Amino acid sequence: FKAAVANVIPAQMAGRLAQQAGLANRSGWCPVDPVTFESALQPGIHLVGDAVIGGDMPKSAFCANSQAKACAFAIAADLTGSARFPAHLFNTCYTYLAPDDAFSNAISFKPVDGKLKSVISFVSKVEESSEVRRQAARAAEGWYDAFTHDVFG
Repeated sequence: FKAAVANVIPAQMAGRLAQQAGLANRSGWCPVDPVTFESALQPGIHLVGDAVIGGDMPKSAFCANSQAKACAFAIAADLTGSARFPAHLFNTCYTYLAPDDAFSNAISFKPVDGKLKSVISFVSKVEESSEVRRQAARAAEGWYDAFTHDVFG
């Protein structure tokens, strides 16, 4: 096989800092408690986002944001001696096919047997009408505005 153009992506893993700090296991990723996001290898250190072994959760900015909130609530509960509440972890993605044509998927996750498992999911249907896709495009704009405001203020 001889490619005219190739996009070679190196093996993915947690960043160098996580590796050097002993936060990653042999897989190259960081195992964490799926409720608190505390490192399974270095107690007292919490990790979220692309570096963690997230079970069914994909590596996306929205997932990292959801994990960060669950982590912050767990840390706050520990610091104040309050009860921990089950994390509500989500991922939502929108994909535009054209300016007024988008589809979406959404998944919720919860800790099950020490891993994050998907529990409810939604994916746009191929046969959706152009009006439904137009509504999804508008929803994507609102989702983006809300998400960027949540992250950046």
